Amino acid sequence: MPRLPHGKTITIDEFREARDTLTVRSADIPLGFAAVRPLTTQDFGFLFPELQQNPDNLLPQSSATRDALVELGRVMLDENPESGENTDIPAAYTYFGQFVDHDITLEAQSAELPELVDPDLVPLSLGQIENDLQNARTATLELDSVYGLPAPRVGPRMQLGTVSEFGGRPPGKDDFNDLPREGRSSNPELDRAAKIGDERNDESTIIAQLHVAFLRAHNQLVDGGRTFGAARRVLRQHYQHIVLHDFLKRICAPQIVDETIQQNRVYDPDPDNTFMPLEFAVAAYRFGHSMVRAEYDFNLNFLPASLGLLFTFTALSGQLGEFDTLPENWIIQWPNFVDVDQPATRTRRIDTKLVEPLFTLPDLRGQPRQGDRARLAVRNLLRGYLLRLPTGQAVARALRQKLSGVRDIPVLGPNRIRNAAASPDQVQKLEAGGFLERTPLWYYILAEAALLEEGQRLGPVGSTIVAEVLVGLIRRSENSILRITDWEPTLPSAQPGTFTLTDLLRVARVLKQLQ
Repeated sequence: MPRLPHGKTITIDEFREARDTLTVRSADIPLGFAAVRPLTTQDFGFLFPELQQNPDNLLPQSSATRDALVELGRVMLDENPESGENTDIPAAYTYFGQFVDHDITLEAQSAELPELVDPDLVPLSLGQIENDLQNARTATLELDSVYGLPAPRVGPRMQLGTVSEFGGRPPGKDDFNDLPREGRSSNPELDRAAKIGDERNDESTIIAQLHVAFLRAHNQLVDGGRTFGAARRVLRQHYQHIVLHDFLKRICAPQIVDETIQQNRVYDPDPDNTFMPLEFAVAAYRFGHSMVRAEYDFNLNFLPASLGLLFTFTALSGQLGEFDTLPENWIIQWPNFVDVDQPATRTRRIDTKLVEPLFTLPDLRGQPRQGDRARLAVRNLLRGYLLRLPTGQAVARALRQKLSGVRDIPVLGPNRIRNAAASPDQVQKLEAGGFLERTPLWYYILAEAALLEEGQRLGPVGSTIVAEVLVGLIRRSENSILRITDWEPTLPSAQPGTFTLTDLLRVARVLKQLQ
């Protein structure tokens, strides 16, 4: 698959070329591949297509709107990131959320579409969105990023990579704590590339180490006597349980999650016409960008480690610091990220500001991109404009009508949007762009969380969209636990009847075992 650091989009032609290349390679390599299914694509679509019929539900189409979105994105920078408030959510869940995203969405688009930061950018037509935009992931929670091409296996076990010797290895860690990798190459597209189903899981050291944990968990299940197929099924199902009952109930209102598990009321497409909602992929599920910290207590060697360093020690974002594989002094210590013996580092609040490293996103050689190409907030806002996302107020009104009698969905007016802004500069840009009345959906989701939930979790609109889509995808997933009556976790856990991300890390033997 083409290398995809943050901010790069794969074209449909690149995807097809990668698919054909991987298919040929899988037949030639004696290790064999653990593909979930042949690589294919899926449509994107809208949860509320009727909103497209009235331009008042969308941002105005004009060069002034495009420029105002850029100005708003530029002032979403947190100038003092370590002084802000945190959530009660351990920091690992920021990256677990990213892991889930990479399992279900990868935007592939026609090479004819405009560059995102084009000063003459205009929204695509509905026909262009339908014909020129595809999701290159399976859009079900089946761990295709773990088991899909080109992830190699040896017999029933998944192949792991070994770390490079460089002193300072954290205690209790073995050699098998890196992703399997290609060798060195003068081509940066191939150089030490991770051999995993989605190379975006090698864009920061934290998510790369989380991917390693899933590979190791599979191998532990095999070592316990399960076949490859049985281990994959068990791991998939416990992963789905983590998403439903651990992750979602931390980031969304738990009552909304429980109601959605009982019945999908908003996202319930025909099985033959499943689509990835743009309101989810391009707005609501990008809430996690505001939770990212500028630095983390990573392990005993790096207290703290900057986000820039965490980009450096991967092949996708920083060339592994010139090592062939991950140096052993960069093996993660998970007790710093999940609660075990002491409270772990927490995520930042969900609000309308992002840390500085997300305004200097690196290229394949680890160098910052230039200008707005490097500013994640600007890119998010422009992508929403390009893909005709309805405003936050329009979506809130549609949900309010759809869920009448089920739950109350407030519609945030200008004063409440103003109150949720993180700075006077943001207020000024919102006013100048006319965004107090017609707020970009991504910004609205963040503002709603900050205003109504004090940034501790998503608000009603954000919770509803995220829960509806993830629950709906699990319902349609292979080996879905929502299609099995009274399914319960069977793997060891701290509390019987439950299974959390922390429990999975213990199964993977990257976290201290229960006594």
